[in-house]
Amino acid sequence: MENTINVRQRNKIKSKIYNRYNWGALAIAIQMLGASVIVSALQVLLVVILVARGSIDTSDKANLMENMMTAIFEYNLPMTGISMIFINTITAVIVLKFSKTCRLRELIRKPAIGALDVVLAMIGIVGISSLDSLIMKGLSFIFGSSSEAVGNMISSGILSDNILVSVISIAYVAVLGPITEEILCRGAVLPTCSHISWRFGIIASALMFGIMHGNISQLFNAFILGLLLAYVTLKSHSIIPACLMHIANNSISVIQGLISEGLSEKAATIFDNACDISLAVLGIICVFFLLKRNKDIDEEKDILPISRPVTDEEIAMLQPVKKGELTAKSFFGSWAFWMAAVYAAFSSAIMMFLM
Repeated sequence: MENTINVRQRNKIKSKIYNRYNWGALAIAIQMLGASVIVSALQVLLVVILVARGSIDTSDKANLMENMMTAIFEYNLPMTGISMIFINTITAVIVLKFSKTCRLRELIRKPAIGALDVVLAMIGIVGISSLDSLIMKGLSFIFGSSSEAVGNMISSGILSDNILVSVISIAYVAVLGPITEEILCRGAVLPTCSHISWRFGIIASALMFGIMHGNISQLFNAFILGLLLAYVTLKSHSIIPACLMHIANNSISVIQGLISEGLSEKAATIFDNACDISLAVLGIICVFFLLKRNKDIDEEKDILPISRPVTDEEIAMLQPVKKGELTAKSFFGSWAFWMAAVYAAFSSAIMMFLM
């Protein structure tokens, strides 16, 4: 009888661990699928409105599909932005509520690190992103088509002749997108993936952040940036520094793109490379000092307010277990993780070969 009770308790604890990881991965799966549905609905609505207004010539049957796709492409970034802002926030609230991990408002607090550390982190993340940009240029034979597709979509919105489209696009890419992505990834995914180990939570949340972008050219970049964003979130006990870091990174990219647009092709290439090299060197220096000032993650001090955490007593009941069984094995055994990964792979393939 005692053995039966112990088995039930062990299974209950394992289920608790698995379900929490599953919610972390499910957050990204919901976000990706939800965003696709909303964007598609907005695209259909846009076409209906433009046809009703006579902006699309329906009598030209031969070029009708091309005209519709051109119209959709022009407004694609604002529609994507509206969808992402909504779905990111809603998904974070849903995941935290039903997984009972923590409350979002508990993560929006005054940072436990100083202003200097926040500034170092902001410059550091811009530098890492610039270094990745240089690497992607060197590997353009692999990532070229994907990077070009992403770049074209962003440029079409930011550099649009329609002022409203341009303003909405810049606001989304530089400010609103970063904030809502941090609410989702560091506000919801990081806590749900960190209930056993905060170090593993950093890696898992960074991976899901990369998968969320849905294209191979941004996967590595988002993963590396996600590591630093999660580290700073744990050290600061707040998602506010991560929001500022994300805003800084995206804003610099927008500014750099706007300046390049006004230059000749040769001058723009020289300018972009000079910026990337300078920012990469400066950023790496800042990251070095940031890590030196704040040291490694302390599993007892650098934590977020998780509700119903897996206790030491519960973990002791599961012993002996193999290394990684309660972290990597449970996380990668989640059906939600593979659902998100497969969808991201499908999305990447479409972007590389069809766009």
